[in-house]
Amino acid sequence: MKLFNVENDELYLTKIQWKKLFLATSILVIALYLAAMICSLCGSEYFILNYQNAQMDRIEAFLRDHGIMPLLNWVFTTIEFTIIIAFVLKKYPKWYYIVPFYGIAMIVSAIFPSIPILFYQLYPFAFYFVVSVIDQLIENHKSPYKEKFSFKKYGIQMLRLLIAMLVVFVLQILIFIIKSGSLSFESHVMNLSATFIYALEYDIALSVLLLTITLLLDKEKGASKWTTSQPVGSSSLTSKKQSLKSKQMNLTKTQKNKLRLLYAKFYITQLGAFLLLMVLPFFLGKLLEFLVMYLAFAIARYLLGFKYSLHYKKESLCIIVGAIVFGILSLAVPFFYVDLIIAIALGIGLAVLLHLSYKYKGMFLFAQIARPDKFAELYVIFDRHHVKVMCLHKGLDGETTDIICDFTDGNKKSYIAKKHCYEVKTIERKINDAIDKLKENS
Repeated sequence: MKLFNVENDELYLTKIQWKKLFLATSILVIALYLAAMICSLCGSEYFILNYQNAQMDRIEAFLRDHGIMPLLNWVFTTIEFTIIIAFVLKKYPKWYYIVPFYGIAMIVSAIFPSIPILFYQLYPFAFYFVVSVIDQLIENHKSPYKEKFSFKKYGIQMLRLLIAMLVVFVLQILIFIIKSGSLSFESHVMNLSATFIYALEYDIALSVLLLTITLLLDKEKGASKWTTSQPVGSSSLTSKKQSLKSKQMNLTKTQKNKLRLLYAKFYITQLGAFLLLMVLPFFLGKLLEFLVMYLAFAIARYLLGFKYSLHYKKESLCIIVGAIVFGILSLAVPFFYVDLIIAIALGIGLAVLLHLSYKYKGMFLFAQIARPDKFAELYVIFDRHHVKVMCLHKGLDGETTDIICDFTDGNKKSYIAKKHCYEVKTIERKINDAIDKLKENS
């Protein structure tokens, strides 16, 4: 049995889906940062860094006493260099670019302990310029055509470097203001704990924003807009609405009333579920962190397609599992004065996991646990009057057609199994196979 079972060659997520997800993530990050900055400047201490760790303070004292602190500081700088040079080169940089960056800095720091701060500011730029040249020369040498050095390509890389520096500048200002609540950048020294927290926030945000820009700049040939490429089996939103509207017009008055009750039940249930999900975050004091995580989850799930996600047959089971999952994630989300972006990342990640669990139906998470509501799937394919016609049109045999008709009439599977002299599991398999057949190009 294959671990993955997909009907197309596109593994995991398509490039268009990645673009949408990262764009949504970047927008959420920027919006949250701007809101947090305004709150910090207005006197709120909700986002201001107020964290002290005695063990980290002792480690910092030891590192400073033994002159090891510069080694750690340059680790943070090297991580930033790796993220930026990857954006400039449009690929993950080779180890022989990263190791010399760190090694030379350590040697210079050891030889000249009181080196001017200007060195720390200019040193990365020297490596950006040199690495871009060396990388192109190496690629040209390996190429069978032995291409010449391209100043145009180098100019584009320098333009990307300028974009990266602009993002770095804005991010550093935003995060500093959020965590300090001040516009003054003078004589502000962070301890080791604060440095780790600041670096974690900054590196993740920088990676997300630069990767988003990379995806947006990377235009595929023959695809001018995102909307020109759609997942297998999907249709445009307009056609879906028109199709649903036409189907609803063919419903009887009784069916329309049932549909209204179904909508009302759905919204009431969803509201109750949402309130239940907030119980644990509320008692943990992480209500805002939870709301941001849930918003990111909802947006990502919408972008990937709500129907293309893992679901449970019983709404009650879905709510219980959701409360447990979001409760656990709420424990994993740090307070916003520690880190803002983790909540967004966890929300997006959960939505992606559910999408993959649906797409790769051979995975245990979907095959063994999820039980989609087949009656609901049939309901959105066509109304009751067209069931038999559609079954015959799709080439289903008479027995399978009768089973589907009985199922859409609302009969229980146990009754249908007894009527057709099958086990319930066999009836479930026949219904599932028939629905998959009916959904083809429907």
